[in-house]
Amino acid sequence: MPRWILTLVALIGIIALGGIAGWYAYENANYVSSGYASVTSPYVWIKAPETGQIIAVQVTTGQQVHKNQLLFQESGGIAIRAAASGIAGNLAVTRGSFVTSGEDLGALVNMKRATVVAEVPESKARKVSVGQTVSVGLSEDPGTHYRGVVTHIGAVTLATLSPLLQVGSFAKARQWVPVTVTLMNPPTALRDGENATVKIHI
Repeated sequence: MPRWILTLVALIGIIALGGIAGWYAYENANYVSSGYASVTSPYVWIKAPETGQIIAVQVTTGQQVHKNQLLFQESGGIAIRAAASGIAGNLAVTRGSFVTSGEDLGALVNMKRATVVAEVPESKARKVSVGQTVSVGLSEDPGTHYRGVVTHIGAVTLATLSPLLQVGSFAKARQWVPVTVTLMNPPTALRDGENATVKIHI
């Protein structure tokens, strides 16, 4: 093979490696990214006020309900109503179920106040501050990115054991900081618990 071809191949390799290194340097200097993120929403539990039997179920999983709407009827003429508006999560009981006082019957999820919580490595968390803009990707809408803003940074780290930790050896646990992102243009089909990715502009 002619020497000039080997030189050209080597030159192309050097340029490619330089481009990759430059891209990583640019990303690290301008963004903090995390693929460990999910949609989370505030919720309230639907609780049985008394011990008894559920004689009627007036709501289905995924249904939008309004505050004070009738959800269940319990024996003894007890009406169980929604304490807040939201979407009914998975119901724990059906018609005929026996329940005890204070038992959780289901939950009402407020998707209108949904946020994305991302786990950011502790080493990069110091670059993150409230008010920074964020690009958010959602698992159920690949290829589309939504604009968000950092609204809260957790004060406590989430420790995870290093995968290198083995019996008889020591590896420091990696620390993660929870960062809350509020979406500025959330999709109408947002789902609680949906996986997400975030790129925080620093």
